[in-house]
Amino acid sequence: MTESSRRAGRAEAGDRYIVRFGRSVYQALGLVVAAGVALSACAGGEDEGESRDRNDAPQGWSVCNELFGAGRIDRLQDEMGGGTLAVLNAGTPVGELMSGRASVARSWKPGSEAHYANTSRPCDLGIDGTSKRFHAYVSWSVDSPEDIRAGDAGEGWQSLGKDVYVRREDGGLHLTAAIPCKIEGSHKAQEAELPLEVETEVRNVPEFDTELLSEMTAQLARKLAHGLPCRNDPAVPSEL
Repeated sequence: MTESSRRAGRAEAGDRYIVRFGRSVYQALGLVVAAGVALSACAGGEDEGESRDRNDAPQGWSVCNELFGAGRIDRLQDEMGGGTLAVLNAGTPVGELMSGRASVARSWKPGSEAHYANTSRPCDLGIDGTSKRFHAYVSWSVDSPEDIRAGDAGEGWQSLGKDVYVRREDGGLHLTAAIPCKIEGSHKAQEAELPLEVETEVRNVPEFDTELLSEMTAQLARKLAHGLPCRNDPAVPSEL
C-alpha cells in the first residue's frame, strides 16, 4: 500500500470516528434534555399546587388539610370560585381538638348542660372581600339519639344505619351529623345520651357541590371517631 493510500485510509477512519462520536454526544444530550423536561414537568405540578391563591396561615391550612384531606380542600376552593381563599380562625392543632373534645365528654354527667356552649370551629374558610364562607363545627350534641328518634330534636333527621343521624338544610349546603361515640373514662350513660355532633355549612355559594360537602362532613366525622377515639367504633359512611 502506498503512503497516499494509508493517509486516505486513516482519514476515512477518522471521519467514521467523528461521526460515531457525534452521534453518541447527540444521544447523550437528548437524554439530558428529556430528563430535564421530565423534572420540569414534575416541578411544574408541585408549583401549580403551591400557587393556589391562599392567605399565609400555615397552622390553619395544616389543620384543615389534616381533618378533610388536602385534595378536598383544593376541590372546595374550586367550588368557592375566584379570589384568595383565607383561613378565618386560629386553627387549633388537631391533637388539642381531640383531647379537648374527649375531656368535655369525660366531665359530663346526666342532666349536665355545661357542654351546650362548648363548640369547636376547627376550619373556617372564606374568599377575601366576599361573603362566601365554609364553616365546620364540632361539639357534643344537646340532643340524644332517643330525642332525635322521637322527633324532639326538630324535623329533617334521617337515620343512616344504626350509628349515624343526619339532617340536611339549605338545599344540602348545611349538614349536621349526630354519632354515638363512647369516650373511655366517661359516664356509663355518655354513649346513649351524649352523641358527637359534626356540622358543616357553606354560605353564599348556591352552586356549591353538595356531594363534596357530604363527603367532607363524613371525612371529618370519621377523623374524629378515630382520633378521639370512639370506643364503640361507629360505622360512618363515606358520604352523609
